[in-house]
Amino acid sequence: MKQYDDPQLQALADGLASKDPGIRRVTVLELVDCGEPEAAELLILALKDEDASVRQEAAKVIDEFDAVDIADALLSALGDDDEVVRNAAAHALADLKDPAAAKPLIAALEGSEDPFVVAGILRALKPLRDPATQAPALKRLEDASANVRREAVGALGWLKQPENLPALIDRAQHDEDAEVRRAATGALVYAEPAQAGPTLVGMLHDEHWQVRVEAAVGIGKLKYQDALQPLVEATHDSFWQVREKAVDALGTLGAVGAIPAVGVCSRDPVSNLRKAAIGALGAIGHGDGRPFVEAAMNDPDPDVRKLARWAMSKLDAAA
Repeated sequence: MKQYDDPQLQALADGLASKDPGIRRVTVLELVDCGEPEAAELLILALKDEDASVRQEAAKVIDEFDAVDIADALLSALGDDDEVVRNAAAHALADLKDPAAAKPLIAALEGSEDPFVVAGILRALKPLRDPATQAPALKRLEDASANVRREAVGALGWLKQPENLPALIDRAQHDEDAEVRRAATGALVYAEPAQAGPTLVGMLHDEHWQVRVEAAVGIGKLKYQDALQPLVEATHDSFWQVREKAVDALGTLGAVGAIPAVGVCSRDPVSNLRKAAIGALGAIGHGDGRPFVEAAMNDPDPDVRKLARWAMSKLDAAA
């Protein structure tokens, strides 16, 4: 192992050379507090330790250091025999958010067929928004692994390129995995309302409730006015989470015609839904919502009562 002139670094290097894995684990934690740039190379060595627990600690903290070799070390760790190490390395890669890491990450993506490695690389590429991610991410939309397809959808969504919309819409509508459909539905919100709105309306009828939630959220974000009636219908969904997001979207859209449906939700047994409904009535700001808001003044939930007071002030101002 390399010898260091700095006594502190040398002591840490000696700790990593100990035969006791417990000492090596403690040394990894001490490296984080060291603050010296050279500590990064010691952490990279710890990522290759024979003991999985040492590698786990190194993978969890290595993203706190700035060194050119860290991305390569973490890419290697994605192939570790230990699942905890692989997971920590994948999260650390995503946390690096270093644009310089895009090129080696894309090269590794194109050269790997391990689903976990591929998914981890795609997750790390997402916040970098490198245009070169587009081609390999589109290719991975057809991967056999649902986890890989979900991460590919995420990477394409963050690129916000109009030409990727057809592929994302296809995944949202047709992927066999609900999590992929949910991710693709959420990724559509960078589009123009007319481009993604009809698809989002269709996703309000997906068989999985989390996809329906994502569709309602997306409609609200895009302010897609043609979705008023489908959103009203979604306020009767069997899952309160879907009803909540449909009500939120109706409030965002200022849907006066939806006040009766939103009012029904303001009396729902689920307090989160009642809060959403009262908030939506305040956002709509129309006098037809006043009876529901007045009733909510006596709600057993203090948060609902607080929102009711806010909503009443909005109604009074509008009047």
